[in-house]
Amino acid sequence: MTTRQPLFIVVVAALALSWAATVAAGPGRFPATGQTTCWDSNVNIIPCAGTGQDGEIRAGARLRYTDNGDGTITDKNTKLTWEKKSDDGTIHDMDNIYTWEDAFAVHVASLNTANFAGHNDWRLPNYKELMSILNLDKANPAVSSVFNTNCVPNATVVDGSCTAASTYWSSSSVASRPILAWWVEFGFGIGLTFGKHDVLRVRAVWGGSP
Repeated sequence: MTTRQPLFIVVVAALALSWAATVAAGPGRFPATGQTTCWDSNVNIIPCAGTGQDGEIRAGARLRYTDNGDGTITDKNTKLTWEKKSDDGTIHDMDNIYTWEDAFAVHVASLNTANFAGHNDWRLPNYKELMSILNLDKANPAVSSVFNTNCVPNATVVDGSCTAASTYWSSSSVASRPILAWWVEFGFGIGLTFGKHDVLRVRAVWGGSP
C-alpha cells in the first residue's frame, strides 16, 4: 500500500498538470483583441509598460487562424470556421448586401444549398461571435491579415481574402427593440444596431455548440 501511494499521487498530479495546460493553451479560450500598441490621450504611441492598457495586458488568447484552402478560415481559439469573402461577383463577394431577413434566406441559404466547403449548416454569426474576429490593433479593416490578404479585383475565396471596412449583420436582435438587429463595423471595429430592413454585408460561420 505504501509503495503504491506515491506512484498514484504522481500519476494524478501529472494528469492534473496536463489538464491545466490543455485549458490554458487549448481551444475555447476567449480571444484577445489583438491590440499590442498603447497610446496617450494626445494620440501618441507610447511604451506599454506600466500603462495597464489593453496593449500591455493583452488579456485572452492570442489571435490564431488557419486558412483551410477551401474558401474558409478556422479560428484556432473558438474553433469556429468562417466564410472567406471575395471580390469576384459571386455569392461570396464582399460587396453583396442584404436586409437582415435576406441574410438568412438568401446568403446563408445559398451557401447551404451549394454545400459550401462540404457543409450544409452554415449560419449567421451571433453578435459576440462576429466581434471575436476583430483585430483592434488594425483599422480599415480591423481584422487580422488572414481575413484581408490579396484582395484584388476578381480575387476568389481560394486565392484571396477580403473584408470591407463596413458593417456586417449578426443574427442577434435588440431585446428592447426587436425591429433592430446588432451589427459589427469592420472599419474602426465597433458594434451598434440598425433596422432589419437596412442592407448590410454578411459573413457566414460554421461550427459552435448547437
